[in-house]
Amino acid sequence: MKNKVNFNVGHWVQGETWDKQSIYGYVINIEKPKDIAKVYIVDSVNVKLPGRMIRVLSKSLQEVPEQAPTEAAIEQLIDIALLTKDEKWFKQLLNQLCKIRM
Repeated sequence: MKNKVNFNVGHWVQGETWDKQSIYGYVINIEKPKDIAKVYIVDSVNVKLPGRMIRVLSKSLQEVPEQAPTEAAIEQLIDIALLTKDEKWFKQLLNQLCKIRM
């Protein structure tokens, strides 16, 4: 995990805290010096960390590869698009769903 990656705000990351606790979350701020990232923790082996923001050395983080949304996730987003009456978004999601089902 000793990657020298330049993270940006919004990047999903996984890694370890200084005391080797596994974390998963997203970058909310890059602090000076640039080797420190402030991360909002979504999941961790430490049950006290999710929902908190912590500072982590960038070298102990790695970017989480982007994944294509699942069929179930797109179906849920379609429901939201229908509820919000967002026709353009609905059509985009329907197109994505058709591509997955092919």
